[in-house]
Amino acid sequence: MKIVFILNNRTIEIEADPKARVVDILREDMSITGTKEGCGEGECGACTILVDGQSKLACLMLAPQLEGRYITTIEGLSIDSPWLMPVEGTGKFQISNFKFQIPDEDRSQEETRVSLHPIQEAFIAHGAVQCGFCTPGMVMAATSFLRENPNPDRAAIREALSGNLCRCTGYQKIVDAVEEVSKNPFTCIPVDKQKSTQNIPGVSGSRATVLPNALDELFGVIEEQPETVLYSGGTDLLVKLRNPSAYQHPSLICLERIGELKNIYRESNGNVFIGACATHSQLMSDPLIQQEFPILIKALKALGSPPVRNMGTIGGNICTASPAGDTIPPLYALDAEIEIRSRGQSRLIPIKDFISGPGKTVLKKGEILYGVWLKKNNDYNIQHFEKVGQRKALAISIASFTALIKTTEAGIIEKARFAWGSVGPTIITSGSVDQALTDKPLSEKTLKSLIPIIESAISPIDDMRASEAYRRKVAGNLVFRLLE
Repeated sequence: MKIVFILNNRTIEIEADPKARVVDILREDMSITGTKEGCGEGECGACTILVDGQSKLACLMLAPQLEGRYITTIEGLSIDSPWLMPVEGTGKFQISNFKFQIPDEDRSQEETRVSLHPIQEAFIAHGAVQCGFCTPGMVMAATSFLRENPNPDRAAIREALSGNLCRCTGYQKIVDAVEEVSKNPFTCIPVDKQKSTQNIPGVSGSRATVLPNALDELFGVIEEQPETVLYSGGTDLLVKLRNPSAYQHPSLICLERIGELKNIYRESNGNVFIGACATHSQLMSDPLIQQEFPILIKALKALGSPPVRNMGTIGGNICTASPAGDTIPPLYALDAEIEIRSRGQSRLIPIKDFISGPGKTVLKKGEILYGVWLKKNNDYNIQHFEKVGQRKALAISIASFTALIKTTEAGIIEKARFAWGSVGPTIITSGSVDQALTDKPLSEKTLKSLIPIIESAISPIDDMRASEAYRRKVAGNLVFRLLE
């Protein structure tokens, strides 16, 4: 299929397999090899590129998603972007030796090497480049971050780079380099010459991968291809597609261009709607979600890495239906309702009834998860989320805990909602636990009395991440965090 997009300030038109990954198109078809592939699963950050100025992972994007987008790779970060030169007879491109054309008035001079981006210069100055494999992804992630956060502290810089792994463990110098750029007024971050993609048509000519622009178009494709698989961010699906023998699909529909599915708004009755394709980053920055549902913000901060949050969606997290899903325990505690739509029909069901088991939902053929409805619940004065994993970033939870508590001025619990993840086939809630807290002081004695009830409610398993006994112990111990 033909794809037209902007790459490093140049309009590019290519023929690509609609099932090809963006990282393969860049590296194999276009010889843009600065974008590396490490894990192929979105965990190392080596393939980080900028899509419309936002960091995303090229290993988790398919070719049709390039259509109409503004793509920046490490090669295009320099102030004078290198030219992409077509290789005659091959249909491929190559970079013209990292040089740029001299203006006519300076033709007498020899060609000059491209000047480096301030972040690239800082990496060199601080010795932040070691083997170099992770460096392009680090630089791209830092560029995206500093554009939105020009004055970060070191903790924020570390969080921003949490999705980028350094094989040489040179994190200190990398953070030093990013910090210098953020504090030096002479090394500002230039804004890409971006073009708006709001009104650029989507891709609809391929049976293998389709990007509809509206719900009517989506339902039309679903009716034509009832066995198709829907996705938006692709952070889970594209990992599965690496093993075609284990995961077969006749066609894919990418929902990322349906604006209606990204809406976030409050109705007159106070209830809040979150579209299924609202990304985790979008939710984290939304003032309404920040004000009304801080428990969801806390869970989102523990989810993946910045590029993963830029791509992943709340609808994808729900439909994956993993008991380890980070947003799902807060949604259970908040009594979220799921809006399901098909052509001409809509229905609402509680999230606990939507997820029927690990990886299973009640969605029928022809139906989509349209969005999530949350009731106004800002009277909980204690909102806590915590997960335990094998590392600090990009960790799948061994156990997670959500608590919403309303207490009186005297510290007596008026109501409570607890939920646990990764300790059962679905998210675990317990009316008995919640009831046992009512009219009790929030004290160590009260929380100790919950342990037998919690142990009877959960049903953890042994797996490669943790044992059943460890999960059981952690699930009980996490409630004592509330005393802190």
